[in-house]
Amino acid sequence: MAEVEQQPNTPAPVPKKRRIVRSALLSLLFMVVLLVSALAIMFSTDRGSKFLLDRVLERQQIIQYEYEGGNLLRGIILRNILVTLKSVDVKIDRADVMLGWRAVLNKEIHFTHADVRNLQITTKGPPSDGPFKFNEIRLPFVLRLDHADLDRLLIQTSAGSKVNFYDVILNNALWSGTKLEFEDSSMRMDYLSVKNASGDMDFYGKYPLNAIGDVNLPSLNNSLNIHDIKVVAKGSLDTVQAGVATYTPDLLTGWVVLHPMRENVPMFGELQFNQYHWPLLQDWELYTEDGTAKFKGDIKRLDLDVATDLMGKDIPTGQYTALMHTDLVNQLNISNLNGQLMQGAVNVAGVVGWNERVSWDITGRLDKINPKDPLIPQVVQDFLPPSLDAQIASKGHLENGTHLTAQVDFDRYETWNLKLDQNAPKNRQPNPMVLDVRWNNIDRAMPYIGWLSSESGDVQMALVEGQQKIFVATQVAQHEQGALPAGMYKAELNLKNNNLDVPSFSYNAGASTLTGRALIELPTDKRQLKWNATLNADNFNPQIIADAAPVNLLNGRLQANGFARPNQQIIHLNNIDLRGRLAEQDETVHLTGNSTVALLFHDERAGGGFKSFAVNYDGALNSSLLEASQGSLKLKLSGTPELIKISDLRHDGVAGQILANGMLNLKNGIGWNLNASLIRFKPHYFVSSVRGELSGNVRTQGVWSDQLKRINIEKLNLAGMINNKPVRGTGNLALLMDANQQGFLPQQFEANNLYLAYAKNQIQATGNAQNLRIKLNAPALYELYAGLRGRAYGYLNVQSQPRLQATANLVVDDFGLNNLFSVRKMRLRGELPTSENTPTLLTASLENLRSGNREIQKGEISLAGTRQAHLLKVKAENRLSSFYVQLAGGFNAENNWFGQIQKGDFDSLRTRLVQRQNASVIFQTKTSDLFVGAHCWMSQQSQLCFDQPIRVNKNRGNLSFVTRNVDLNDFAAFMPEGLAITGKVNGHAKASWAQGQRPKIDARLVTRNGVIGLAGDDPQELGSTLSYDQVAVVAKSIAEGLQIRLDVKTPEIGAGYANVIIDPYTERKPMRGEIAFDQVQLKVFKPFIADVRTMAGTLSFAGKVNGTLTSPLLTGEMRLKDGAISMISLPVNLTNVQLYSSIRQDSATINGAFNSGQGVGHLTGHVDWKGVPKIQLNLKGDNLLVRQAPLITAIVTPDLSMEVFPTQKRLSLNGKVDVPRALISMPEASDPVVSLSSDVRVVHEGQDQLAVLRSARPWDIRADLELNLGDQVIFQGFDSRIPLVGRLYLSQRGLETAMRANGAIGVSQRVKIEAYGQSLDLNRAIARFNGPISNPTLDMDANKNVQGSMVGFRVTGTASSPNIQVYNDAGLSEQEALNALITGRINEGASGLSQTESFKSDVNNTIAAAGISMGLGGTRALTNQIGRTFGLSGLALDAQGTGDDTQVSLTGYITPDLFIRYGVGVFTPVNKLTLRYQMNKRLYLEASQSLERAVDIFYNWRF
Repeated sequence: MAEVEQQPNTPAPVPKKRRIVRSALLSLLFMVVLLVSALAIMFSTDRGSKFLLDRVLERQQIIQYEYEGGNLLRGIILRNILVTLKSVDVKIDRADVMLGWRAVLNKEIHFTHADVRNLQITTKGPPSDGPFKFNEIRLPFVLRLDHADLDRLLIQTSAGSKVNFYDVILNNALWSGTKLEFEDSSMRMDYLSVKNASGDMDFYGKYPLNAIGDVNLPSLNNSLNIHDIKVVAKGSLDTVQAGVATYTPDLLTGWVVLHPMRENVPMFGELQFNQYHWPLLQDWELYTEDGTAKFKGDIKRLDLDVATDLMGKDIPTGQYTALMHTDLVNQLNISNLNGQLMQGAVNVAGVVGWNERVSWDITGRLDKINPKDPLIPQVVQDFLPPSLDAQIASKGHLENGTHLTAQVDFDRYETWNLKLDQNAPKNRQPNPMVLDVRWNNIDRAMPYIGWLSSESGDVQMALVEGQQKIFVATQVAQHEQGALPAGMYKAELNLKNNNLDVPSFSYNAGASTLTGRALIELPTDKRQLKWNATLNADNFNPQIIADAAPVNLLNGRLQANGFARPNQQIIHLNNIDLRGRLAEQDETVHLTGNSTVALLFHDERAGGGFKSFAVNYDGALNSSLLEASQGSLKLKLSGTPELIKISDLRHDGVAGQILANGMLNLKNGIGWNLNASLIRFKPHYFVSSVRGELSGNVRTQGVWSDQLKRINIEKLNLAGMINNKPVRGTGNLALLMDANQQGFLPQQFEANNLYLAYAKNQIQATGNAQNLRIKLNAPALYELYAGLRGRAYGYLNVQSQPRLQATANLVVDDFGLNNLFSVRKMRLRGELPTSENTPTLLTASLENLRSGNREIQKGEISLAGTRQAHLLKVKAENRLSSFYVQLAGGFNAENNWFGQIQKGDFDSLRTRLVQRQNASVIFQTKTSDLFVGAHCWMSQQSQLCFDQPIRVNKNRGNLSFVTRNVDLNDFAAFMPEGLAITGKVNGHAKASWAQGQRPKIDARLVTRNGVIGLAGDDPQELGSTLSYDQVAVVAKSIAEGLQIRLDVKTPEIGAGYANVIIDPYTERKPMRGEIAFDQVQLKVFKPFIADVRTMAGTLSFAGKVNGTLTSPLLTGEMRLKDGAISMISLPVNLTNVQLYSSIRQDSATINGAFNSGQGVGHLTGHVDWKGVPKIQLNLKGDNLLVRQAPLITAIVTPDLSMEVFPTQKRLSLNGKVDVPRALISMPEASDPVVSLSSDVRVVHEGQDQLAVLRSARPWDIRADLELNLGDQVIFQGFDSRIPLVGRLYLSQRGLETAMRANGAIGVSQRVKIEAYGQSLDLNRAIARFNGPISNPTLDMDANKNVQGSMVGFRVTGTASSPNIQVYNDAGLSEQEALNALITGRINEGASGLSQTESFKSDVNNTIAAAGISMGLGGTRALTNQIGRTFGLSGLALDAQGTGDDTQVSLTGYITPDLFIRYGVGVFTPVNKLTLRYQMNKRLYLEASQSLERAVDIFYNWRF
């Protein structure tokens, strides 16, 4: 039973263990559930999350924060987060983050989402001004961001440098240690933005990185249409190396190296353009086949170096290089853009902007551009000058359309100014393009019209779709090759479908007018120019076009049509109906008919100009004096500028009868063949200057040239009146001379009773070559030609049997030709040495040959001997020198002359040159060959030797001489007018020339120890002189032309040289070379500048010269050091003048500084001497001293801009002048009130009055100037110091108006002044300006206390018409008050004199006393000083009394109430002593002793 009972109890422990395990598991499960529940509560609740976060981070010191809200499960929000690391501090204003699972499993800070505001990373370390410090940024934890948004990231160094990143978006970013990895991220900076970025960056070292992404530069979006730029970058954040590519829309590739963490992000790189359409200026369709652009700089200035080809719409294809820089935001600055195109080059510089609008301002130059390039429309080519070398400029913008201005200034031709405006399209319809083209100084060949000389003109065009409206206005000047007459041309034109309609055109010359209309079919490839027109004359004066026109008033109309090509015109004149008034006559002629005119012009390449013409006219010429007249007029005329052929000229009517034909040849001299038959022919119907009537027959032909002289006049029989002087011509004449003849007489000479007479002048010729007699009697040469004067008379007889004999006796008295020269007397007398055996004597003498300032007082040429042996003596003398030479020789059978120079003497004031040996002379008549053997002219000190024979003919020649100590002053009579040179010349010169070859020159001349003198331009000015040590001139022929070198050494002013190569054998005469001078003392220029007191300083220059001989261009640098200048008429003394000028061909810049007193001034400007010289100056100064002793001493601060045209005497002045302090003194004495103005000129006898008047022409001044007076401006005068204040605006507008002023100047406080011997209180003094500066409005008040009463005066009105009012408070009349004011006392006995009947006497007496008082007023300062010495105050000398009682008085105050006066009679010997005691204001006691003694009591009262 025991065993049975024990069996059930065996398994009992098993359930217990289970229960224990179960209990443990349940407890653990409960704890896990409890922990998970607690964590869930903590993660899901704000308080739990905050508690958990605080517990986790409570023992670390790295992260500090403030909890704002949220939980760890759905996202937590923290603020003011501060992460403190060893090298950096990280601050976050606010962070909204959501934890990721890795934060639990991998011990990372893992955010699936983060929204961060204002993240700041600040590096630690001492402050430094150096570049950004790449400090290591190592996180003590792993930061993983699945997605993060950061509105701003600031990386700041301890020195204060900052880099900002905005709108940063990170995807799949991992920051472990120092390395950051990211994908598909983006961010934005101030100057760029990045998107689609993937890569990594290690915040260690220089922050190495590898990344790809899209970069966008906002500044390029609108300006260049560049948006996303694909970038592959590597390197580091300090130096990023990137390859770039973008579409604009064409592919643009390149590379760049940039430094984003350095100041202004330095960078450099290169872009490649391959088959690239430019996004800039898309309307021009710019395209590049192959090019590169290199850039270097930063975001503030990026320098660009471009080399590319370029083509586009209306842009010539060319190769372009450019140096530019840009700020990437506002504009592109072009330093130099060079384009090789159209067989030439274009160089421009300027600015292109695109900030608010696309705009540009560029200048440049064209060189050797082909004016016939196919890109230039043919209609434009025709009007372009042959050379397009020019300066160019353009300004404009593309806001609301296209608006631009441009200028083309051709080097050798005119200047064009263009203005274009076209508003943006409206309702998709283009607006008209308004074009205004102006030009200046056209003077060249033009198509259709030949030569055009136009000073100015204007073309205004409105271009709309399919048509053009044009208005033209131009002023044309007369030109010998031009077809257009001088005057003003205006025309209105409408161009449509290549047809030009001219509704109106006009030509005005003075009061004369031509008007009309025309229709023109413009030329095309398939048709030529055609036109038809109607022309109306309204009181038109044809003499404006041609002085010889027979009528001076023309009315009527004609119709014309024709056609033209670029170099020819055919004109048909139909239905001519013109009525004209004959010049200086009351007769009207009526011209009708039809005509055809053909005009041909040279091609522009041949220089343009008139080539040939032909005229056919068939009509009638009638007169108002003969109502029934029907005079026919026919003309057939043709020719060239060298040949005129009259095929038929006939008229039978009002002008008489004429039938003529002939030819006139002007080539190689003059040739003619004319036949005319005249019956009562009146030439003034055809030529206004030839009035009268002629009848007769004329038949003549001939040639007059160097090779041949032939005249034939057959059966001349002409008589009539010309210009109210009788004309008569009869007889026959035959004359033949050629270059091959022998002897003196012509080969043929026969005159058959030839008689020619005009007015009082007659010439008769009878006989032939065997016996000829010519008689001349011309007592009135001025009747032959207006420029001639004098009288001529005498005879010439020639006979050949029994021997050849020619005698002459011709005299000309008081001869003159215009203003070229004059001779008091010339005489030819004697017999030519025509005989082989009998000697003869022929003498030609003259007296007082004068040309300008040069004069030969006496001259004589004598020829004595036979034909084979004779002496020729030449004598001449003036007041400076005399000359004599004797030649001996004779003619041979071939009419060649053989001889020698036997004697020669040149005697001047200083030396005498004598020919030392005979020199052979040979002249061959047939070839005109002159040979002169070698010889010398010598004195004891000097020598001039022709060391080689001289040979000269028409085809070649040579000359060589050597000089030794030849004094230049001996040749003063031969110097150019206004120039005198002295010095000793040593050296040699050789020259040879041949037809068809360039001359050869080799010369070196040196002169030493001399003076150069220059006459003044103004006849009233004295000349100037300049001493020199040595002047050397070297001239030598080289392959390029002629090389000339000039070296100058002077004792005081330094040295210099010029070395120039000139090609004088081409049309333009180009030149090049260099010029330099060093340490030239500025004082050398003192004599050349009027009014200079002192000049000092040194001037240096080095530069090059090019251009042409007529228009040299200088390029170089000039510097003035330590300069000083003072002028007599200017109140400034400039010292320490430092000036620099950069000269560039036809312009120069000026930049300088100077001192005046303690003040400093700065001067900048620009000088341009191309065309009209122009000077632009800007003057700024600070406290400059201005002193004109003893009148003014002032400190001024100017800010002025000035523009001067010196040759035109025009000046423009703008700016302001501040005068903070000044002392202005009244002069104690003055010059005569009326002095000579600066523009007055005294004309002395013999001077050119026009030249004198030109020198006195006043300046045309245009000014706008502001003048401000400070509070320390003092006027010292009237024995007082008067403070002045005020402001004036000064203006002047040329010669027509005087200087005007606006503003006021006045006394700033009450002061005492001394005037007329009296002391006055100046209460107020203001001059108000609102008009001419010489006539301000006055407002002045001054008074004084006279014996207890206030007496004063007021001045109102204007300076030219002042209103002076005398006032008082003593009840005095105005006359009595004036007397008291001037004399200083109230005249007690004058009350009765104030009555009307004695007023005039009182005025005269007062004026007499006042005059004496004014004369004695200047002694007041002296008498006051004397009075103070003796205890008297106010001691003064003045006058009182009236008429005979006038006295000179000495007055003064012993005490303020006790007054003493001692008077001496002026007109009577009566003296008077007076004592006056002032008891009160109205009562005083006076005792006087003179002829009588008296004691009086006076009481003053008022009504």
